[in-house]
Amino acid sequence: MKRFNYSPSYSYGVIAAGGTLGILIPPSGPLILYAIVTEASIGALFPAGLVPGNMMAVIFAVWAMVSAGFGGTVVSQPFAGMGVIWSRMRQSIWALLMPPVVLGGIYLGVFTATEAASIGCLYALFISVVVYRNFGLNDLWVTAFETVRTTAMLFMILAAAALFGHAVTIIRLPIEIVEQVTAMGLSPAMFVVAVMLLILVLGMFLETISIILITTPIVFPVMLALGIDPICYGILLMINLELALITPPVGMNLFVIKGIAKAPLYEVIRGALPYAALMLLGLILVFAFPSLSTWLPEAAGFGG
Repeated sequence: MKRFNYSPSYSYGVIAAGGTLGILIPPSGPLILYAIVTEASIGALFPAGLVPGNMMAVIFAVWAMVSAGFGGTVVSQPFAGMGVIWSRMRQSIWALLMPPVVLGGIYLGVFTATEAASIGCLYALFISVVVYRNFGLNDLWVTAFETVRTTAMLFMILAAAALFGHAVTIIRLPIEIVEQVTAMGLSPAMFVVAVMLLILVLGMFLETISIILITTPIVFPVMLALGIDPICYGILLMINLELALITPPVGMNLFVIKGIAKAPLYEVIRGALPYAALMLLGLILVFAFPSLSTWLPEAAGFGG
């Protein structure tokens, strides 16, 4: 992007914001974690994220095209031709088949969502070693080491979250909240707005997994008491967690881009801010029109 004279802040913003869409568009790790914590249907959550996720992608794309020339003269390139496109498609077809393999196996009942993670890893390993031949034993060692580190971190968070959830249950905090919400006369919509505002603030300081594990055990019983659809709430939560990845002071994607590009943090933040506003727009749209997240699971026979 620098070679084609896009402004640095524009480039940082596009990459930082685009990197958040994986939370919402399946297969999504945070969606699976939310499903485990709430015992919601993963089969319903995955299609529920498709329409809002692709809607956010289209909104991002439109803004990216509109703002592409801001702050720099972009060097236009001639059309490469269908021959080049077809050649690149043939080279990437094996990698592009991974989502259909994983999701197809889940929905056809070949394997569970948990088993799909292993299938996806084995498929990626096979393609890297046999087809693309760009993955050796040293790469496998580095990958395994990083996986162990990440898994250990997640297990520590899960263990702490389990203790936290147990403590919350013992002190009857969810019941107290339900009683307080009932006494205040909050409607389900008002409660969801209050929770989304709370998570928006938490997202400025905590990462996605911690937010799910800390807030969901408290909020979920209240949601059920108020008759709030857990599938729709899950999608709203994911969009809010996407926002957390690019909101300062502790937006993970901001620091990843800063580290890779060796860029000033303020410039990365400046590029990401328009996309944060667009995410808020997407959050409002899904809140105002819940069918954006519920009609596809219902059409697929998963219900609400």
